[in-house]
Amino acid sequence: MNFTEFEPVFTISIVARHVHLHPQTIRTYERAGLIEPHRTDSNIRLYSGADIVRLLQIKTWIDDLGLNLAGVEVMTKLSDRVTELEARVNELTMELVRQRAASARRSLPEPDRN
Repeated sequence: MNFTEFEPVFTISIVARHVHLHPQTIRTYERAGLIEPHRTDSNIRLYSGADIVRLLQIKTWIDDLGLNLAGVEVMTKLSDRVTELEARVNELTMELVRQRAASARRSLPEPDRN
């Protein structure tokens, strides 16, 4: 079975064990708006691979850089913005490549058909 990076499939106990955080710490991050797990109809939290990556990043910022939750909030916003801008740069780069390729095709001389 293949899951996408964004598909919510992991319960909080699995995630907590994987990222070495107490489930209550993860809930605190959720209350602070740093992470937003999917909720099932029965209100069970489910986390995706992307959520796990985010939690590991938060843990690194707190443990290694000594940031508090307010600092982590700023870092998450900056990180999300950088990701958005990188995606936009990639889109614009691909569009430029397509335009240059089209321009190059138009400027090629027609082959002789003798």
